[in-house]
Amino acid sequence: MAKKVLLFYAVLAPFIMTGSFYNLIDGVILHKNPTYRVGFFSLFGFVIMPLLLIVTYIKNKCEISRDGVKIGKIDYPFSDYDFGIREKELAFKDRPLTSLLKKEYHELVIQAKNTHEIVVEKDLDIFQKDIGNIRNALPR
Repeated sequence: MAKKVLLFYAVLAPFIMTGSFYNLIDGVILHKNPTYRVGFFSLFGFVIMPLLLIVTYIKNKCEISRDGVKIGKIDYPFSDYDFGIREKELAFKDRPLTSLLKKEYHELVIQAKNTHEIVVEKDLDIFQKDIGNIRNALPR
């Protein structure tokens, strides 16, 4: 659901992890750096960044099977819910950092069949090929 964000974090993670590990060893253990450069994020970025990557992956994992869609740990069976992908336009100030120049964005909409209540509206911050794959996998 947030593939571009995950890739963005994955590109930044090695630099932040290396810098924070360097700050921990050089600043705290060897006492070569002044203490004002040593903070929680600069010390433990090598722990926080991998954790952030893992949590982002787990919370945004979407599996489409024959029976339904599973987002995170919640199942949405095809027999109880209608699925669709809605396009919307965002103003420049509302666009995510990972795709600032794109005008049209997509949302996954899950609606209960019996009450017609919208249960989930999830932004699809993924590539166009993935949106096509999701459209092909969802029932019509």
